[in-house]
Amino acid sequence: MGLFHDRASRFSPLLTATLVGLCLPAAWLAIRALNGDFSGPAPVGAPGLPPGFSDAPGIGGPAGGATPFGPAAAPTFGAPGGPGADSARPIYAAIHLTGDWAIRFLLLSLMITPFRRLWHWPRLALTRRRIGLAALAYAAGHFVLYALDQEFVIPKIASEIALRIYLLIGFVALIGLIALGATSWDGAVKRMGAENWSRLHKLAYLIAGLATLHFFMQTKLDVTEPTLMWGLFLWAMGWRWLQRFGDRAVSLAWLLGLAVAAGVLTALSEAFWYGLATGVDPVRVLRANFTIVLGLRPCWLVLIFGLAAAATSLIGAKRRGPARPRAGRRPGPAPAELAPGRSSP
Repeated sequence: MGLFHDRASRFSPLLTATLVGLCLPAAWLAIRALNGDFSGPAPVGAPGLPPGFSDAPGIGGPAGGATPFGPAAAPTFGAPGGPGADSARPIYAAIHLTGDWAIRFLLLSLMITPFRRLWHWPRLALTRRRIGLAALAYAAGHFVLYALDQEFVIPKIASEIALRIYLLIGFVALIGLIALGATSWDGAVKRMGAENWSRLHKLAYLIAGLATLHFFMQTKLDVTEPTLMWGLFLWAMGWRWLQRFGDRAVSLAWLLGLAVAAGVLTALSEAFWYGLATGVDPVRVLRANFTIVLGLRPCWLVLIFGLAAAATSLIGAKRRGPARPRAGRRPGPAPAELAPGRSSP
């Protein structure tokens, strides 16, 4: 396929729109770099905490208060959103931006298979390869910028990766993405065989999990977005479990159940993480999650996403039409004579 054409050499609005969307974050990064946004001193102190965590045990503020969470901690100079943030954005902001988009595109690539079936839109699968390669490109940029920040001193970079577990996890995820990217072409399927190729590319699930864990660990305190990414990953994995049972993957009732389960697991995961990493009482986090008074927490956003996915499955049901009775199966070749089928994650 060309950049703007499908396999039949026809212009494809879908592939063109996908390519443009994948390039927008890089264009925005380049514009900010030209404006000097990624130069200046490093920020002092930690970034602002999520709403209310300033008074939670283990964070540094007093425990108690009228609500489980009080006002957010004030950001310091140079921290995202703080005074002087527009004039002092060091290279670590570019490192984070590329890393954020790498995991967003990685999760988006995992969403292609579910929504291709939910919407009964086979051509959507054409976008999966380029979205996965975009995730690799942004992850590679993430690592190169990190190496630039370390002045490309290889021994220093190697020691940092070896000594910091979150860097090691991220590096392993990057190696996995490189392996998938290097085999994301039709010739690789022929050389490896469809079964081996499919087995290798199922590592995308593990890589996405490692990337999310890396996101959690490097964020340290405010894990709002990593929790959201984790919740979406749980939904995608839950959908693939439903797919093992055939029509459950497009059943409105099962999809609604999946939405609720993913939302609940997201809330529990966030509470567990804060309890483990910061000492915040998990019960307080759960109480804050299961109310909308303090705003929509990641568990609610995951629930809304799951409910929207379930609702849009009606589009695919309309396209598929009424269920057709299955014809009787004709005798086929013996199992030993069957060729391995080609599948994808």
